[in-house]
Amino acid sequence: MTAPRTPNRRAPPLLILMASVWLAAGAATADQDAGARIAQEGNDRGATACIQCHGAQGQGQAQPPFPRLAGLPEQYLIEQMDAYQDGRRANATMAQIARNLDDDEIQAISRHYAEMEPAGGPYNVPEDLINRGRDIALEGLPDRNIQSCATCHGEQGRERNPILPPLAGHPPRYLMAQLQAYAEGARETSLAGLMQGIVSELAEEEKAALAAYYASLPASDQ
Repeated sequence: MTAPRTPNRRAPPLLILMASVWLAAGAATADQDAGARIAQEGNDRGATACIQCHGAQGQGQAQPPFPRLAGLPEQYLIEQMDAYQDGRRANATMAQIARNLDDDEIQAISRHYAEMEPAGGPYNVPEDLINRGRDIALEGLPDRNIQSCATCHGEQGRERNPILPPLAGHPPRYLMAQLQAYAEGARETSLAGLMQGIVSELAEEEKAALAAYYASLPASDQ
C-alpha cells in the first residue's frame, strides 16, 4: 500500500520572488514618503523642514547662501549629515538639525533628495570670473601641478558619483565658503585631504572664479 502523499507546503519560487519585490517596493515607498514629509514639515524632535532654507524643489538659495540638495548623491548626503552630527563639518544650524534626526530619517531624507530632479542655478555672476573659473575647472593649472576640477566632477559639474557632489547650480557664496573651508582644513569628511591639497594652492581670486563658474551653470540641462 502506498503511503499517503504529504502536501508540499512550500511556496512556489515565483510567489516568493513576487512577495520579496512587493515588500521591497513597499519599504522604498514608505522611505520616500518619510523623506518627503520631513523635508516639508520637519519632525517632532526639533528638526526643521528642509524646504525652509533649501527651497521647495531642493534648489537652494543665494541669500543667505544655502546649497541645492535636489539630485545630490544619496551616500554623499548621508555622509554630510553624519559629519554635521559629529562635528567633522562645522555649521551650528545644521548640527542641531542633524542631531534631531535618527539614522532612518537621515537615510529617508537623503534618498528623497537624491531621487529628485536636479534643480538650482544658474546664478548671475561676473563674466570675467566665469571665464577664468572655466579655464581652471576644465584645464587645471598645469604649471602648478593642480589638476582640473572636471577630472572628478565632470565637464559640466554634474558628474554623478556616490561620494562626490555635483558642483553646478550651487550659490556662488556657498561654493566659495566650502573652498575656503577645505583650504583651512575645516571640513573633515572623506576626500577632504585631497581637496585641501588642491584648494590650499589656489589664490583667493582663483577660488572666487571657480565658485562663479560653477554657480553660472544650471544643475540640469533640462
